[in-house]
Amino acid sequence: MAVTVRHGVNSISSDSVAGKTVAEVREQVEEVLNVPDSAQVRVNGAPADEADTIADGATVEFVKVAGEKGSVARSS
Repeated sequence: MAVTVRHGVNSISSDSVAGKTVAEVREQVEEVLNVPDSAQVRVNGAPADEADTIADGATVEFVKVAGEKGSVARSS
């Protein structure tokens, strides 16, 4: 079963990334999918570390956090 790797609207499906670490997958697809160094990774929807190993059939998503909601403290 292939692993699906996504960044934004771009995705690829590959049998060659199963068994590799997230860091190895990032290196393999960073140019093809235009993945920035700051992108966070999720495997099957859960946050993952660069050392985590990708299982066969997994979905790997590189996401760029757009921002966080919250109040801004103002100085007087």
